Amino acid sequence: MAKGNHWQLIPLDTFERPTAPASTLLQKAWLRAQNLIGIKDDEDTTPDEQDFPHYREFDLEPAVAAVEQAWEAAESEPCVRFVISPPFSGSGAILRAWADKHGYQQLKPPRKDQLESADTASWWQAQQCDNWLLDEFSSFWLRTTSHMQFMRALLPRLLRGELGAGVVVVDSWTFAFLQRAWPLSLPHCYCFAAATPELLQQVGIETTDKALRKLNAKARGNVGVALALWALAQNSERQTPRIPSEADDATAFILCALLLHHGLAGEYLQLVLPMLAPDQLDVQLLRLQQNGVIELDDEKVWRVTVYAYVDVRDFLASRGYWLDSF
Repeated sequence: MAKGNHWQLIPLDTFERPTAPASTLLQKAWLRAQNLIGIKDDEDTTPDEQDFPHYREFDLEPAVAAVEQAWEAAESEPCVRFVISPPFSGSGAILRAWADKHGYQQLKPPRKDQLESADTASWWQAQQCDNWLLDEFSSFWLRTTSHMQFMRALLPRLLRGELGAGVVVVDSWTFAFLQRAWPLSLPHCYCFAAATPELLQQVGIETTDKALRKLNAKARGNVGVALALWALAQNSERQTPRIPSEADDATAFILCALLLHHGLAGEYLQLVLPMLAPDQLDVQLLRLQQNGVIELDDEKVWRVTVYAYVDVRDFLASRGYWLDSF
């Protein structure tokens, strides 16, 4: 087990991804070529059942300590800090644990009618407090003409300090969209440094240094993704889910929408993808679910699975989509 605490919360503009070995880069290039020209694998990678191993949760306390260390060392305390969170990284859970420890109230997302009317006043009045955590910022907008005004109205209020002191956790895909759709840059942005082999050891992955580096590069320095891929590798009866060979533009629309919003219920997915007929959307969702690429959680929200995330990201990259920076 690696000694010491290898978690680090850092300013966003200092983030660096781990370098992928040449073999990993070649493999990704081949997969992108397969997606572009429609080559099918020899084996049917569709799982018989949705029965992948759950990746193990890691100890949050060392990561919470890293948050405390980073912010205690800051020269000044801004009204609002933003933490950019790649999918499955655990950043939201870490900040919730930090908030509980420091007496910060967790804010609830707005209702659909509040989204449509951009009614930030009634949303804030119902849960007004001095110190708060907003950990579901991806639920504060929908990519439609009538469901983005709430976010546009809320951000200036946050930056002016009208809502007091707080921390906003922003999914990295939502943040990438904001960088293009909102005219101002968000200040005081942080993220967790990319994982190192030592951090992967700290969270419980035990293997050779070479294997740790290869796993870390494949997971792009994302602890949660690394843990999931490691758990999957320990089960010889399962293969990593793959994008179905029938994937097309509609598939890409769906996967991108799910990542932009950190998951969507079916009715909201239809709202943001009006170009897809309901029956076409249903077929796409079921196919992706059968291939282990997406899942329907207990709250009836469709999400990309952690095991397929790397492949989904590469698939969207091969089609020229704007990606997050992680």
